[in-house]
Amino acid sequence: MSTIHINQPINNHFIQPNHDFPKNSTDPSNPLNLQKNFLTLLITQIQNQDPTNPIKNTELTSQLAQINTANGIEKLNNAANKVSNQINSMTNIQLNSLIGHHVMTPSHQIIHTENIPTKFGIELISHATSIKINILDKNNKILYEKIIKDQEPGIYNFLWDGKDLNNNIMQTGKYYITATAKNNNQNVPVETLSESLVNSIITSSTNDSIIDLGPAGNIKLFDIREILT
Repeated sequence: MSTIHINQPINNHFIQPNHDFPKNSTDPSNPLNLQKNFLTLLITQIQNQDPTNPIKNTELTSQLAQINTANGIEKLNNAANKVSNQINSMTNIQLNSLIGHHVMTPSHQIIHTENIPTKFGIELISHATSIKINILDKNNKILYEKIIKDQEPGIYNFLWDGKDLNNNIMQTGKYYITATAKNNNQNVPVETLSESLVNSIITSSTNDSIIDLGPAGNIKLFDIREILT
């Protein structure tokens, strides 16, 4: 009479591990490796189960559902990464198309070239009954003044001919812009803008590219308020 040890592994010749997975795939997050590891653990569990308390079908179903969920998450992550890479690639292409164009960006400075009109602007956040714009030199002397009445929110561009209030021609250099806006007696947020030429783009895979404006410095894409011709 033979003795059966209930804790001894069962040698089941009909259930064997599947060794057909790619040998060169070693990434544990790879779906094929996840399946391989799961099947190996499952077969080992079946081979070493207690015959008096075998694995229930509900437990097997639960484990299969878990591995399918893991595979689904992995596929979703891969798809999201591909979409993100495509968006970054398209953004970089659009950024490179800005090279050679003039843009309006927030700034309190303008770079003026003698005898050439200089473009500047403002971004008005809400309705204003009056707006006052000044251009000053480095000594805070007012060279230009403009008063505007009743303007709706938006971006407005202006040209300075490079002359002061006494009609003197200003030299090439940096000058400063100030703007105040009111709706009756209430202050209204207003931002001054200057025109700059896009010299080059330093692209990044993190969609945090740098736009080189030469003497005006470097900015990010969200700093651009308007693209000029």
